[in-house]
Parts: sequence; structure tokens; C-alpha cells
Amino acid sequence: MNTTVSISAFLIGVSTAFFAIFSLHILFWRKERSRFQTVLGIILAVWAVWNLKDIVTVLPGMYVPRVLDWIMIVDGWSAITYTVFVFEVTMPGWTTLRRLLCLALPFAAFSLAFALWPTERVKEAYVAFLWCYAWAVVIIGYVRTRKYLTYIRTNYSNIDDIDISWLRPVFLFAIVSQLSWLFTSLYADMFVDTLYYASSIALWLLVLHYSWNFHPIVIKEDDLSAHPNRQPIERGELERIVEDRKLYLNSGLTLCELAKIMGSNRTYVSNYLSMVRGQTFYDYINQLRIEKASLPMMEEHPEYTLEYVAEQSGFGSISTFRRAFVKQTGHLPSRSGVDKSHVKA
Repeated sequence: MNTTVSISAFLIGVSTAFFAIFSLHILFWRKERSRFQTVLGIILAVWAVWNLKDIVTVLPGMYVPRVLDWIMIVDGWSAITYTVFVFEVTMPGWTTLRRLLCLALPFAAFSLAFALWPTERVKEAYVAFLWCYAWAVVIIGYVRTRKYLTYIRTNYSNIDDIDISWLRPVFLFAIVSQLSWLFTSLYADMFVDTLYYASSIALWLLVLHYSWNFHPIVIKEDDLSAHPNRQPIERGELERIVEDRKLYLNSGLTLCELAKIMGSNRTYVSNYLSMVRGQTFYDYINQLRIEKASLPMMEEHPEYTLEYVAEQSGFGSISTFRRAFVKQTGHLPSRSGVDKSHVKA
């Protein structure tokens, strides 16, 4: 076995082990997991099997066009895993057996067509389909991501474990990874295969890093029938209630809870914030946390750690605190105290 084949076999083993280990950890060793984590674990298990099948290419006489063509056909099915992942992130609970079967139909049709007519035309048509399919998933995923981000910033004051801003770089990385796969499929080469395995591992490491503690939120429509006789919120009424009761110190405060306190509903409160204050609920509450709690605390007690200040100010994490602090003051928080000259009016 030459060096190139040995390296390829090694990378196939590493890649398979990577997906298998993380899949087993999520599905069997993780004590608490959400539906999303279960779906992610299953996806990783599927990828482990997909990578393992590539071991046939390092067997004597198997790195030939016929075998490689079939590997490309089978690998194309991995697009379904990307679809499931993106839709489960942006639309929790989307994946059902019926939808999976519908997604699998065109892939099964192309696989059958290639089995009956193993020609270049069928292969080219399959590649064209995969290209269009991938872009459809990216576009739909991007639109759903924007809707999801708008929703959580409108309804939640702490979004660390539900934020999906990280999905945008994942989209870009996935496109690059799929392009490398397409290139390896059309131009078989051991070195290019190596790049593909490395990019796949890097992509899913990125996904695991950001989604390890992720808990997606189901987007719910507001019930406008709630409090039907409710009059429009008067200017200053919301601010008075939030500030007098120091509701912003509640790290788990949501728009729905604020609406209940005011005897209103989410739509009325959200409209007030956007039309009167020009802010989302997320930005408004975190601004108050910085202005009313963090800055005075840091000025009076410079010995407090930033972690303590963040917690006492109502922030769910130090990262959210830092982002809000920079947005409000224009500079990073410092343990040495507050520079008032940088605080925005």
C-alpha cells in the first residue's frame, strides 16, 4: 500500500471515528438532551456510516471510476442531513418521517436512474440537481434564520442559548465544503479527497461548538384576542412599570411576561417598543441593565468582577453583558471602573 493510499485510509478512519464518537456521546452518554440534540446525534451517526463506506476506495483495484461514481451518488444523499439540521434549528419539530420520505424521493429516483442507465448524462443531471437543491436549502435557511433572529430579539432579553447568529458562517462553510465535495466527485484524486475529509470535520466541529447547548425556540403567533378591550399603551407607561419594578434585573424576562404584567399582549408591547422607542425588546432591556445596574455598580464598586456585575444586572452570561456594554458605551467593560466620557447619552 503506497503512502497516498495509507494517508487516505487514515483520514477515512479519523473522520469516521470523529462522527461516531460525538454521535455516541450525544445519544448515549449525554444525560440531558433536547430533541434538537437528538437529531444532531442521529445526523452525526449517519455521517459516520457515510465516511466508513469510503474505506472501499483504498482496497486493491477499487479506486476506479465505476466505484467512485457510486460513492458520489450515495454521498449526494448527505444533502438531506444539511436540510434536516437547518430546518430543525430554524423550525424546531419540522422533521417527521413523512417529510424525510419526501426529501428522499428525488435522491432515490436519481440513484435508480443511475443503476439502470449509468451514463455521464445521468451523473451530470444529478450534480445539477444537487447544486440547485443546496442553494434552495441555503436561501430558505437564510430567510428562516432572519425571521427567527427577529423573533427572539423581539421576545427575549437573554438569547445566548437560543441565538442562531452562528448559522451564517456555518452556511458559508457548508457551501465551501460542498464545493470541495463536488470537485472531488468530478475529479477523483486522493489529495483532494484529503481536503474534503478535513473540511467536513472542520465544518461539523464549528456546528458542534455553537450548537452544543443550543435550545431552539418555536415561533408562536400572538393571540390578539387576549385583553380585547385593552387601550393602546400610553407613552411612558411601559418605561415606568419596567423601571419602577426593576423588571430588567430578571434574567429570564420575556416580552410575553412583560405583556402579562401590563395586562396586554406581545403584539401591543412589541409595537410600542418599535414605534415609540425604535428598539427591540432585547435591546431595550439590555440597555436598562447597563444604564441602571451595571454602570452604577461598576462606579461604586470597582472591586466587583465583571462576572458578578453581569449576573447582578440581570444578564444571563458574560458574553451578552460585554456585547450590550459595548453597544451602549462604545468600549469594553473594565474592572478598573467606568470611564464616563465614553458613555453614550
